[in-house]
Amino acid sequence: MRRSELAALMQRTEGVEITSYLVADPRVAKESGVRVSRAGGLVSWTMASTDNGFLNRALGFGTMSEATSAVLDRLERRFAAASRQPRIAVAMGPTPRAALRLLERRGYVPEEGTEEHIYCYDRARLPTPRAVDGLSIEGVGPVGAAEYATIAFRSFTDRGPWFRGIVESLVRRRARGRALRAYLGRIDGVAAATGMLFDVRPVAGLGNGSVLPRFRGRGIQSAMIAHRMRAGAERGLRIFFGQTQNPVSAHNLEELGWRLLYTEVDWVSSRSAR
Repeated sequence: MRRSELAALMQRTEGVEITSYLVADPRVAKESGVRVSRAGGLVSWTMASTDNGFLNRALGFGTMSEATSAVLDRLERRFAAASRQPRIAVAMGPTPRAALRLLERRGYVPEEGTEEHIYCYDRARLPTPRAVDGLSIEGVGPVGAAEYATIAFRSFTDRGPWFRGIVESLVRRRARGRALRAYLGRIDGVAAATGMLFDVRPVAGLGNGSVLPRFRGRGIQSAMIAHRMRAGAERGLRIFFGQTQNPVSAHNLEELGWRLLYTEVDWVSSRSAR
């Protein structure tokens, strides 16, 4: 598979994961003014309640979609209607140079500090992590959604209190379906770690990986990653997606044999939102 084709699958998986969070609770999504579009081959989101760039951007220009002025015109109209500055997360490396040149001509520039590292695992054999004393990993459904969300939120408090409710809704509503599985790691019975597996065939997307501070440094997250990979492989999924800005998380992935496929950077229009 060509790198550009693999990048398209990775960005599609990222799009599914983020959309899952944004629409997890229909009432909250409506109140927050969430709008999701897949027009022109891109996936994009706008959110009326926040101007946070991560929640107001598009994915897939030049990978999932054609890199044309028509695609940009349509996207820019959508962002203008939402009073948001056009923002596109670009897969640096796999995205064709012609696509980058078009963005430059249209007034887009890379924004520092928006880098997201996209990792891939597509080896024939799955990794074997070292054993962790006292660790048990269990699947979580509606009954355990509140506990799962509480543990996950402690590692993502920077995202605000709304995040706990969104995670709880996502697990409660979808974690027993085909598209999503959630896992809780316990040390001697005490909740310590979380992780999700998204089925975005042919890709298995890993997300929401967290370990409580007092349990870190034991190899728990590596074990949680490997557990989700085995679960994905049992479903016939052999390509795995991971995304991080955290050097420790990146180290955990690399230690298990994952490779950095590309770094994603937001390209932002220098024109003001109309």
